[in-house]
Amino acid sequence: MDSEQPPTVTWQAPTFRLSRGGLFASRYEVIEEIGQGGMGTVYKVYDQKVKEKIAIKLIKPAVAFDQSILERFNNEVKIARKIVHKNVCRMYDLSESEGMHFITMEHVSGEDLSSLIKRIGQVSNKKAVFIAKQICEGLAEAHALGIIHRDL
Repeated sequence: MDSEQPPTVTWQAPTFRLSRGGLFASRYEVIEEIGQGGMGTVYKVYDQKVKEKIAIKLIKPAVAFDQSILERFNNEVKIARKIVHKNVCRMYDLSESEGMHFITMEHVSGEDLSSLIKRIGQVSNKKAVFIAKQICEGLAEAHALGIIHRDL
């Protein structure tokens, strides 16, 4: 081992969480955290400028560090804006504030599928078909516009 080489340092991305009741980007009042995923954390917020509840996905700093990923998010927002369907969440914008990149989107109230399954257990065949039909209707709208969803 060469003693003149500097030691390897692991970069630790800072953790950034929004607090209930706090104000983010001088505009969004945080109501609650509603989910986490591989790319970031989603919050329900009150947009004080347009006076309605929306959702914000804070993109993890380790993800936002990669400019190519940010460009991909930007392209996805542009494409997603074209889809208008009751079974597809509307995406609004990709922005940055306080050193954090975030996506604003429609807030859809209701229970997510994971919570439903935890609450009631296995869903009936009838309920599963009902849910799958809604997903397929939303995907059909995207496909009609030439858009393929990569995560399903």
